[in-house]
This record gives sequence, C-alpha cells and structure tokens, in this order.
Amino acid sequence: MFSKIETCVSVLAIFEAASVILAAAAAKFLYIDLFIGRLQPWWPYLAPAPLLATTLYLFLKRADLYDASSVSQPAVPYGRIFGVLVTSFLLLLGILYILKVADWYSRGWFLSWFVISALLLITVRIVGMHCVRRMVTQGRIRQRIAMFGDPDFIAAMKASVEIADPSPAIEGIYLAPTSARSEDLHSDGGLDELKNAIERRRYDTIIIGFPAEQTQSIKAAVNDLASYSTELLLCTKLEREPLIVRGARHIGTLRADIVNLVPQSESNRVLKAALDYILAGVGLFLLSPLLILIAIAIKLDSPGPVFFRQRRYGQNNRIFRIYKFRTMFVAEDGAHIKQAERNDPRVTRIGWFLRRTSLDELPQLINVLTGDMSIVGPRPHALAHDQLFDQQLDLFSLRRRVRPGLTGWAQVHGFRGETKTTLDISKRVEHDLYYIDNWSIWLDIEIMIRTIFVLFRGAF
Repeated sequence: MFSKIETCVSVLAIFEAASVILAAAAAKFLYIDLFIGRLQPWWPYLAPAPLLATTLYLFLKRADLYDASSVSQPAVPYGRIFGVLVTSFLLLLGILYILKVADWYSRGWFLSWFVISALLLITVRIVGMHCVRRMVTQGRIRQRIAMFGDPDFIAAMKASVEIADPSPAIEGIYLAPTSARSEDLHSDGGLDELKNAIERRRYDTIIIGFPAEQTQSIKAAVNDLASYSTELLLCTKLEREPLIVRGARHIGTLRADIVNLVPQSESNRVLKAALDYILAGVGLFLLSPLLILIAIAIKLDSPGPVFFRQRRYGQNNRIFRIYKFRTMFVAEDGAHIKQAERNDPRVTRIGWFLRRTSLDELPQLINVLTGDMSIVGPRPHALAHDQLFDQQLDLFSLRRRVRPGLTGWAQVHGFRGETKTTLDISKRVEHDLYYIDNWSIWLDIEIMIRTIFVLFRGAF
C-alpha cells in the first residue's frame, strides 16, 4: 500500500524520464535504420537523451507538474507539458550547438525524437494520473494526519474533518501535557510519543489544535514541533470561514487573511496581451473574406443589423458591448433576457448554421483588439444573467477578475450553451476558477488547440 502520494510522483517522474530516452532509441530505429536505411551506432543518439530527461524533469518540477495536487487532478495539463517539452528540446539544441556537435545529428531524427517523446510523455502522464486517481478512490493513497492539542478541541476538529472530507486518514491523536484525558477520545499519547512517531515518518501532516485564547499552549506546541520536516498546521477556531481564504500575510504586526490573489494572467498581462493582439489581428485579416460573406448572408436572410451588440461584464466589472453576428430575429439587452435554447424559434435560418459552427462568435476578435476581451478566458454572460448567477453562487463574481474570452477551460470541457440549472452554471464556474488559478501561456495554447476540436459542435 502506498502511504504517500509523493512515492507515486517519484515513480511517474522515473517513467517520464525513461519515455524520452526510449523515444530517442525509437527515433533512431525508425528514422535512421528503417527510413534512411543507414546503419550507425546507437550511442551517439542515446548520449543526449539523459541530458534531455534531466532538463525535462527540472522544468516539469518548476512548472508544478510534480506536485501532488497536479498529479491527482482529473484534467491532464497538455499545454504545460507540451510547453515544457518544447523548452527542454530548445535548450538541448542550444547545448549541442555550443559544444559544436549539433551537426552530428540529422534534423529528421531530432524531429522524430521530439514527436515520439511528446506522444510517450503524454501517454505516461495520462496513465499515471489515472492510476493515482484510482488509488485515491480506493483509499490506497491517503494523507496521514495526526492531531495534537486540547482534547475537546481535537474531538471537534476530528469530527469536522471526517464529515467534510473522508479521504484524509486521521491516524493519531495526541494530547498536550496540561490537558485532561478524555474518556471519549482515544489517545495515542502525548508530545513525546508524537515526536517519536514523526521521527519514524508515520505522518504527513500534524495539526495543532487549541482555542485561540490558549496562546501559551499554542506557542509551546509550535516551538516543540517546528524543528521537524513534517507539514505543520495550526487550527484555533472551529467556525467555518464565511468565504474562501487563500493563505495569510503579515503587514507590519498585522496578520491578514488572503481572500484574493492577483491572477497569474495579470502578473503576465504583457505576454498574454501580446498573444491576444497578434492572434486577433492576424485572424481578422485572414478571415475577412469569410466575415464579408457571412455579413451578406445575414442581410439576405432576414431584416435587421449584421451585428448583435449586447452589454456584458468585463474585467473588474467594467461594462462593454460584445460583438456577435446576429443569429436571431430579436436583439434583447434588458433586465429580462431569455437564453437561447434548442429549437429556439427566434433563431434565423442562417443563424442556425452560424451557431452550430460557432462562426457567430468571430466578431469578438474586434473586442479582443479593443482590449475588452481575450482569446481565452471565462465566457461573458448578459448583464441580467450575470446578476442572477451572482445571487445563486457566491463565487460567480470571481470570474470577473480577468478579461472574458472567446473560449475557455469550461467550454472545451463541454460546459457551453444554455445553463438550465444551478448545477450547470456551478460546473462552468468551477472550471473558470481553475483556469484563473492555474493560468499559464501554455494553458492558453492548449485551450486554443482543444477548441479547434470542439468548434463545430456549436451551441444551438
């Protein structure tokens, strides 16, 4: 039985390193031996493989792709993995060039090595993440927790954790020296017994639990346990937080809970904006003949304007007007807006085709150039719908911390079109917040690529 998910992460790292080494050998056999038909020794082609494997491991670790949370999540981070692989290969090429040995290798072999590495690396990651999730579900991988502190407080903590999340394993209860023993709470000992258990690596996490007013007991417990490498958490109140807290920060002597962090895309807004403006400008230029044909078809099909303009919430609650090709006989933008639905009689003949192929969204490239939207981001809703969802879901407004997008993480996972129930919008919000919290330029690229495959499924 695996006791720690870090063991699985290490095994995954070994297999991924082995996959790029195996890919070098496979590329040599397929391209050099079979395709070109030239017999050459193996060692020159295997020599750079360990260097690539080492570089790949360091970059994957730097990208947090060997974190326990990353390995156990359901979504495979294709974009980040591909980006790391590209970076690793470029670095290897630079090293070979500096060493003046790059000319030894065929460009066909190098390209074959890259393609096979990408296929094997993604395959290993998919299989590895599937195995980890299955073992978590089966209870074979669990976070081993010990609690130390006041008995009444510990009993309440234990009950709260077990009700909220059964996956962590509370395997040890230890009571503070000054605490009275409780007959209703099984105890594994006191501070000395806990220290011995930590030295034997029995636990992944230690939770210290005392009421906030017992400052001396809290300070003594932290001082006694702070020298160990085990994760140490402190709980001083049992009441549920009224909102999500993302850590804490000290400003002078004041401790403040972090409610919102600056989104990663904002910290890298120059890079993201550059990608947006380039893609939107090039897209409008290349697609201009298609846009003209669609505009003509709309005018011939039904009376009314070519474009549908509607107010939407943008970043930081700023209201802007979104551009779409008109697909309905109506152009609602008031306090009550009916969502589009399947077999909606308001949709025009050409509108059915445009919505089915998502071509009605193309004018939003104009919104990207004006800075109101991004290529990738949470999809904006009509003002009336946003205000309704704000009332139904506490976290809905967090989507507006970044610019809305033409496509997003929720859309490529199938959460698009009409939102009939609260569950529909909650799943969309869940994916949007994942995107915001885990943004990288490679995740944007991954979403763009995956959008191509779902593009023609359309809305309705």
